[in-house]
Amino acid sequence: MELTKAANSANPANPAKPEKPEKPEKPSRRTDGGRGVPGRVTTAAVLGTVLEWYDFAIYASMAAVIGRLFFPSDDPTVSLLVTFASYAVGFVCRPLGAIVLGRLGDRAGRRSMLAVTMVTVGVASVLIGLLPTHASVGALAPALLVALRMVQGLAAGAEWTGGATFLIEYARTGRRGLYSGVVQASTVAGFLLGTGVAMAVVRFMSEATVDSWGWRVPFLLGGVVAAVGLFVRLKLDESPAYRELRAARKAEHRHGTGTEEAQTGRDGGGERAGDGERGGVGDDSAQTRRGWLLVLGIVFGVTLYGYTATSFPAFLDAVGALSLADALTTNAVALLIEVPLIVAAGALSDRLGRKRLMGGALALYAVATCPVFLLATNGTLAGALIGQIVFVVLFAAVSGPMAALFVELFPTRVRSTAFSSSYNVGAAVFGGTAPFVNTYLATATGIAVAPALYLVLGALVSLAFLSRVRDRHKEELR
Repeated sequence: MELTKAANSANPANPAKPEKPEKPEKPSRRTDGGRGVPGRVTTAAVLGTVLEWYDFAIYASMAAVIGRLFFPSDDPTVSLLVTFASYAVGFVCRPLGAIVLGRLGDRAGRRSMLAVTMVTVGVASVLIGLLPTHASVGALAPALLVALRMVQGLAAGAEWTGGATFLIEYARTGRRGLYSGVVQASTVAGFLLGTGVAMAVVRFMSEATVDSWGWRVPFLLGGVVAAVGLFVRLKLDESPAYRELRAARKAEHRHGTGTEEAQTGRDGGGERAGDGERGGVGDDSAQTRRGWLLVLGIVFGVTLYGYTATSFPAFLDAVGALSLADALTTNAVALLIEVPLIVAAGALSDRLGRKRLMGGALALYAVATCPVFLLATNGTLAGALIGQIVFVVLFAAVSGPMAALFVELFPTRVRSTAFSSSYNVGAAVFGGTAPFVNTYLATATGIAVAPALYLVLGALVSLAFLSRVRDRHKEELR
């Protein structure tokens, strides 16, 4: 009898257990059916990112106004530096938000996390627009402003990375770079929208009107974007990659099969079924830690350039190169040119590879940054415009493939937490302080191009870390 059972179980044709060995098989990740990600998914992913970076853009673009109203000082440069310091405070909270909300995205789902971030950023933006100024309530005004910037920073810690993860998990292999470009272009669209609104307020209102109530308008408009984005996001399903992970977790509870073992087995981490949990998970964790450090290093230079591009208007105004209105105008034109270039660069990385395209742009940055700053700060409108255009063209080649490169570094089960935390630690330390450091270097040394040396260092560091990345643009997501 026992011999018969053994023979039956060993026989592959035996119908007693026909489908069990097929359970771990991975379904196709070609989730867009070859036609593209559904429009509602793309809209939901990018609207929150537009709002997040719209909010940061209006704060940076109107830093001089905010400095006068909330951080008054006899020296306008001191007010501006303190305003940029409060700008950086929001970034300090980003890593904490990335960890907390990133774990929410990995455990409860990408959709739930994105709804939370949308509400938080939108409500904080409206409340900033309703704040009393220093003239009305004294020191309470800057304290409330900083507190709301911290709340925004918590939510921002998972907004862009969460939207990028959600959208790229929907895309099939061979199209992820394209959608990486789309979600990254939405950050510049947010910058552009914020800069455009700030430019309109400054250009078409008198300084007295701006100081009285005009500065509030851009922040209150952020609440409208948040309401629309939340409505769209609540109607979405989870990403296909996360639905697959959730199904594996349910199977674990039903059949006692370790989800992480199955996951790492699919990733090629385990040697045999019996070794999967001990060897495979350990290997997978080591790869995640390595990916975390690589993202942190790459983000150094990338965020320096990204946040410098956004804060160019206040920088040009501070060093006396242009009036604030003219600086905002040139910046808006440059950002408008950058948006389609980011999408094109993301799509091009699906053919050339993320590493090759980003590496070439970073190398050019290291060479061209000083000449670009000399041109942008020569005191002419044409010089400022051309310098910023060159700056953002190179940044498009770096940022277009970036989200896809980072998403591809991590497995689905920890992607939200690992991507959000690694990116936002770098953004907090390097990106959030970039406007402050740039303005300080230029004003303290009296040399308008002094920040360029700091940016060149960032480009070289990012290039060194990028050289250690394995390009996975032709592989399925793990």
